[in-house]
Amino acid sequence: MPTLIEEIPEPESGGEKVSMPTQENNIKIENVSKITENVEEKKQEKTVKNDTSRFGPKMTKEYLRKHCKEQKLYLTPYLNDVLYLHFKGFSTIENLDEYTGLKCLWLESNGIGRIENLNNQKELKCLYLQQNLIRKIENLESLELLDTINLSNNYITKIENLSCCKKLTSLCVSHNKIESYKDLEHLIECESISCLDLSHNSIEDAQAIEVFEKMKNLHVLNLMGNPVIKMIKDYRKTLTVRIKGLTYLDDRPVFPRDRACAEAWAVGGKDAEREERKKWDNAEHKRIMDSVNDLLARRDKFIAERNQLRQNQEETNQDDGVDLENLENIIAPKKDEISIENSKEDSEEIPELEQVDEQELIEVKINNQQEEKLSIFSQKSDSETNLIPSELLISEISANEEKVSNELPKKVLIEEIGSNEDHKVKSESNLTDAQAD
Repeated sequence: MPTLIEEIPEPESGGEKVSMPTQENNIKIENVSKITENVEEKKQEKTVKNDTSRFGPKMTKEYLRKHCKEQKLYLTPYLNDVLYLHFKGFSTIENLDEYTGLKCLWLESNGIGRIENLNNQKELKCLYLQQNLIRKIENLESLELLDTINLSNNYITKIENLSCCKKLTSLCVSHNKIESYKDLEHLIECESISCLDLSHNSIEDAQAIEVFEKMKNLHVLNLMGNPVIKMIKDYRKTLTVRIKGLTYLDDRPVFPRDRACAEAWAVGGKDAEREERKKWDNAEHKRIMDSVNDLLARRDKFIAERNQLRQNQEETNQDDGVDLENLENIIAPKKDEISIENSKEDSEEIPELEQVDEQELIEVKINNQQEEKLSIFSQKSDSETNLIPSELLISEISANEEKVSNELPKKVLIEEIGSNEDHKVKSESNLTDAQAD
């Protein structure tokens, strides 16, 4: 049989000449078929990719409505200003067109691979997209009021498309794949950013300081976990001097004292820094001592005013004829003084030993014995105690002779008690004699 390339011989009957396809035409046909096959394979790959990229639950309108009901939010979409969609496993941002009143949107810890479908969120101020699969910053043109965006823990390699957000103040792109000066160069156009977190990236280019230096409103900067920190000599002092508005670097604030010492170091080295530090120490010591002296002066002034007030009160009371010192004693005499007066009265009633004779002492002893016996009798009956002659004598003397009660009652009582005692002794001796007989 003839091959495709060979030409079929003409028939002898004189028919028309038939030409077969040449080798060049055959090659072209093969190329076209290969191209079509490649196109079909690419379409199939795209469909497969689209299918794999839409893993997890979809952000449907029904799902969002049910979620709002569970979170006790408004069922009317445009009334919600906050929407919590974090830790849901979404792969794409969609069906948020009706939520036009959102001011804060949480999309943390999902599988989102692209920033999209946020054109109707004109009032959005806070957007949280950390811990996702985002590789590029894009589609933020409609978010003119955006103030804070968090893109940490993603796969971003370059900062871009942020200059359209004129009111953006806080940007967090920590734990990403940023490396060089060119990846950061777009930050110069973002004049409103004041808080920038670039920690735990792979920045190795020391030229990146120029980007931070040109940012007019930068006050807070975090570069922890980047190799550039080790490449810059005197890292903290250098950044403090070159970034004029810096107030917080990494994990510590930049105080006015730190800035003054860093600027002195930049001009005159370590000696100038040491002198500047001494000045600040002296100023701090002076401030503390001034406050202490002021406190002491206030105390002395208060004491002087109090003493003056007391002196004025004493003078006014002396003019009125009132003795403040003896006023309390006059109103309520002390117990000690009362006890002293009572002891004095008792001492006046008790005669001195030199003036008392032996006979009187004997009589007093007898009197004490008689009182003991009378106390025993009083326990038996109250009627017998009322008939004791000694008590009758005491009551008569106290009633009729109050003026002469200093000497006479004693003698009368002693004589009466003595006579009674003699009478009792005689009666007892008679009884003993009768018993002996």
